Amino acid sequence: MNNDMLLRRPAACVSLLAGVFCLQIGQAQSGITVAGFGYQNPGKTIIAAPGQVMTVSVFGVAGRFPGAFFPISGSSGLPTVVESMSVNFVQGPVTDQLPIRGVQQSSCPATGDCSPATTITIQIPYDLNPDSGVPATLEIDESGTLIAEVDIKAVEDSVHIINTCDQTGIYLSVAYQVPAGTCVPMVEHANGQLISASLPAMPGETLLLWAFGLGAITPPSPIPCCGSSFQIPQAVQPFTIGFSYIDPTQVPLQRLAQVTPSFVGMVGEGTYQVEFVVPPAPASLAPCSSGSGNVKLLLSGPNSADGAGICLK
Repeated sequence: MNNDMLLRRPAACVSLLAGVFCLQIGQAQSGITVAGFGYQNPGKTIIAAPGQVMTVSVFGVAGRFPGAFFPISGSSGLPTVVESMSVNFVQGPVTDQLPIRGVQQSSCPATGDCSPATTITIQIPYDLNPDSGVPATLEIDESGTLIAEVDIKAVEDSVHIINTCDQTGIYLSVAYQVPAGTCVPMVEHANGQLISASLPAMPGETLLLWAFGLGAITPPSPIPCCGSSFQIPQAVQPFTIGFSYIDPTQVPLQRLAQVTPSFVGMVGEGTYQVEFVVPPAPASLAPCSSGSGNVKLLLSGPNSADGAGICLK
């Protein structure tokens, strides 16, 4: 694997839109900056993998927040208490007070009773052990008082391909040209340009995909990650990418190929980079004229999978 495709060094953190966290990824090849506050809005029980980025919504918070709070990571990392809110991860003897990436509340009408939902964004620690028979929970505290508990169904992986329509406040610098409301998966050329009908993938080309929820890593991630490409931890779980395509003469999608990524690494803040080679294009491939693409790829792990459409020339 070409180390130039990997993260070079962490950048100074700046506020970008929601700006909960940020990192500089792929200085030479990808040029992507990520800032966000999760992508899931779970209920009483959540499905989570080690390192999972997610949001948890609870009711019964006494405090009222005039706006959303998205802390900026400093030299000591993100704060563990924001607007009197804190979250503890507990599994057996392990208790971790989690850094908070965002706190926000739903709005209430000007008059009448209202119990707003309070949404807290966190990253599940890599301490989560899916093989343990001991249950894991999140404890949500306000001013040190327990107000809610959320059970965790621990899994090895819970794959999510980052998408501009996640409605999570995620901002990706490579998506600046994407019109608002347009759903585009974060799959890009090695030079950092997103795959599109005007910039389709080419057979034999190496592409980069960005995802959450790919589970355990080795070695443990340095903080901050990563001063050198050699420090980037790789995913422990095996992953594959399956391809199917649109043939105008056939229904349903036709199977094209399945490939093994050449690299799956966690480049910081629970964000994974997946590097893979595009298979040859079939002669009957339909032309790509829309954002939905003419090829579907499916990133699969032992426990989960998530798909995205791309354009292939």
